[in-house]
Amino acid sequence: MLNLNGRNDASLCDGLSRRTMLQAGSLGAMGLTLPQLLAGQARAAGTDRFAESRVFGKAKRVILLFMWGGPAHQDTWDLKPDGPVENRGEFLPIATNVPGMHISEHFPLIAQHADKLALIRSVGQEDNNHSTGAHAGLTGRRHDLKAESFGARETDFPHYGSVLTSLRPNSTGLPTFVSLPEIIATTNGAITPGQGGGLIGRQFDPFRITEHPDREDFSIDALQLPESVSLGRMQSRRDLLTQVDEVRRLAERSKQIGTLSSFYQKALDMVLAPQVRDAFDLGKVTEDERFRYGYHTFGQSVLLAKRLSQAGVQLVTVYWHREKTTVDSTWDTHALNFQELKLRLMPSVDRPIAALLDDLAQSGMLDDTLVVWNSEFGRTPKVNGRAGRDHWGPCNSVVMAGGGVPGGQIYGASDDRAAYPTANKVTQDDIAATMYHLLGFHPEAEVHDRLGRPHRVALGEPIYELLGGEVKAKPAADPVPITRPELGEFTRMLRERGNRHLTCNLGSKDGESTWELSGWSAPQGEGLNQHRLTKEPGPSILKFTGDFYTHFDYSHIVLRLAEPRPLTEVTISISGRSIPIDETLKPAEPKSVWQFPLPAGLVQSIQTLELAIKADRLPVTDFAIVGDKIRDLHLSRLA
Repeated sequence: MLNLNGRNDASLCDGLSRRTMLQAGSLGAMGLTLPQLLAGQARAAGTDRFAESRVFGKAKRVILLFMWGGPAHQDTWDLKPDGPVENRGEFLPIATNVPGMHISEHFPLIAQHADKLALIRSVGQEDNNHSTGAHAGLTGRRHDLKAESFGARETDFPHYGSVLTSLRPNSTGLPTFVSLPEIIATTNGAITPGQGGGLIGRQFDPFRITEHPDREDFSIDALQLPESVSLGRMQSRRDLLTQVDEVRRLAERSKQIGTLSSFYQKALDMVLAPQVRDAFDLGKVTEDERFRYGYHTFGQSVLLAKRLSQAGVQLVTVYWHREKTTVDSTWDTHALNFQELKLRLMPSVDRPIAALLDDLAQSGMLDDTLVVWNSEFGRTPKVNGRAGRDHWGPCNSVVMAGGGVPGGQIYGASDDRAAYPTANKVTQDDIAATMYHLLGFHPEAEVHDRLGRPHRVALGEPIYELLGGEVKAKPAADPVPITRPELGEFTRMLRERGNRHLTCNLGSKDGESTWELSGWSAPQGEGLNQHRLTKEPGPSILKFTGDFYTHFDYSHIVLRLAEPRPLTEVTISISGRSIPIDETLKPAEPKSVWQFPLPAGLVQSIQTLELAIKADRLPVTDFAIVGDKIRDLHLSRLA
């Protein structure tokens, strides 16, 4: 019997007893290693915190929200309102439902769930690269490179979900590990390492969903296999089986037949399992519920992640996405950091995360479902010349909720610039050890690579103070309530749909604050329904006075009117260039919202955004220029 009770025998010069050394020789047959044996002895002897942990194995599933691009930690979770002016940014902290825990003003819904959150404000990795920084955040392991824009390799350490698939695979036909809504890559197309099985093999890759679930044509038939091995869109189960059989015959001539057949078996299990089809079928969710999560890519991905978790998938990773593959619409805010965070990024994560936490708590699932916010790094303390923040590895914030982690906690601290940890610094190695602890795995548990060599799942230590609920937020005076302009329904819709836009709410002092107007009437109406009339002979001009970054792509103009009107006798130009209005729109029925496309490449070719409208007393309430067409389902919800 192994000696795990800490009793001392006659020791050798290295401190190990002869009996322990003899016992170590039989460890292989038990799936243990010498480090595991020694750790077990230490725990049994009460010499480490593991013996005190009451949450080991508490988490039965994980939803990992990976904010690809690297959010500015000092503008989201770790604000410094009293820091140096050049560092602290434009946003202010707000009170939450936990006295002393303050987060960004642009997370008002999440703030009502702070009692479920554990903020870790002292995460540092010393890596400023998207590729290797993401690998650390997705695997808990530093990459052997510190480099950018190289492709994933077979020597990469496996993703958390791949480790789970190896150590505790589902036996019900459900995948253990699902990722969505796309495979993340740098702008040159290099697949980011750490998203799959890596050194333990492709058979442990996730079942990947590479379709955005907010799209009208999204369905289970759009699913793809790992490594882009695609079954395509299947019209029926018979089509699926036929294609699988054809590929299997081809695979018989392939050295990868074992791997491929396992991929296809996984696909068949998923497609044919009724509970999985139900989980994927967002058509069964009411429209109100879908809007509660935010009817955009991230919101619907989080909703789908919740449904997959309920169905039995053990780990779902939701990656932040790109609007278009050619345009960087991630959290990589080198330019217009505050504009991008305020108008697009933060509103489109606030609602779905709050909805997720609320639903998990109401159903009782939050007790054993771990939700994690992570990213590849934080962002620089200093704001650059483009009103942006650059990559910053030395300090970042990670957030956990549920799965056994007591809420209302703040672990660690950073300096007054949010530049470096000043207390309880941790790395992604420790984040990994903490997650595995909650999932029921010791840090020294092992996976094996293709050659059978063992690799510890985590090199760090669990954050025991956090797991034990020992770092509750200290009660403190709440920030002075912030008085911000009330948003009109049109502006709120634009922000919460998660896509790039610029908008002017005419007649509102706040809504016109970044615009210069000429040739318009005085404000008409009251409150948020105010508008202005165009004047003849015109033109009536709106000139954007904020930072206009032509790298960003805009595709459509939107006009919202105070009353339904036709487009007859209306002409529009941008920066002196006429915008054609489809002739079929002009005789159309009067409408309150008109939307039409911009000529491709026009916006990227101008330096200043200036809209000119010629029309007879057109009552314009809102003007917007958007990155993609607003769907009717969003417009139809406007009062």
